[in-house]
Amino acid sequence: MPTKPPYPREARIVAVEKGAAGNTVTWYELRADHPKPDTLISEHKTEAEAQDAKARYEDADKE
Repeated sequence: MPTKPPYPREARIVAVEKGAAGNTVTWYELRADHPKPDTLISEHKTEAEAQDAKARYEDADKE
């Protein structure tokens, strides 16, 4: 089981196209560099959900 990343945590949101060519849907991935570079933290259907997850992930008060 991975350890908790040290604070301050940093994450980024990456837009990813999923689906067959011509019929794609954009998903938003939350990625961080702990425990390994470019680790997938979570996936979200909307950018707003991803922004919320990023804020919660980076919030040191919500350990």
